[in-house]
Amino acid sequence: MKTLKATLAVFLSLSIFIATPGIAFAANTSPHPDIPTDSRYAKAYQEDQETIAEINRNLPQLLAEGQEAAQHDAKAGEPVLLANSLGTYGDILVSTLIDSGSVAFTGHAAIVSSSSSTTIESYAQNWSPINKDGVQKYSNNWGSKSGAFLVRPYGASSAQFSSAAGYAASQVGKGYNWNFFDKNRTDKFYCSQLVWRA
Repeated sequence: MKTLKATLAVFLSLSIFIATPGIAFAANTSPHPDIPTDSRYAKAYQEDQETIAEINRNLPQLLAEGQEAAQHDAKAGEPVLLANSLGTYGDILVSTLIDSGSVAFTGHAAIVSSSSSTTIESYAQNWSPINKDGVQKYSNNWGSKSGAFLVRPYGASSAQFSSAAGYAASQVGKGYNWNFFDKNRTDKFYCSQLVWRA
């Protein structure tokens, strides 16, 4: 249980760290106008890689503890409708093996919509499975994705899960946020920013 909480804390801390506001200087050049190109990326990338390596080392234990905790949470008895889907409304889905276009950082996050057959995700267009930029609805096939797992905040109520799913769905159509140091904007989202805000 402590490890599950620690894992969730690591992911939330990582998303907050990655999204810390920053300043890009005019002398820097960038392939995209929203991407700051200073040395923060090198340090953040190294820390991201170390966190991912630690999670992968501890994954079997984390999964076992998560399965135990899931038997006692607010949504323990709810059915999952599709064999390839993972989670139910408002659940957080995370993979260290999927890239959503975050340039230097690896991994991807999504949230299950009000229907367990659908997820809300934010991809850069070139990485999007449906070739659309930003926040979109996707078929929930996370149950068949390698390295994917469910993160369910401990103690969250059904109403909070429902609210998170609703918030994410209301962002569909907004663009991809290329500035990973600006988590506070709400006109564009990167994948973990969308999940964090929801």
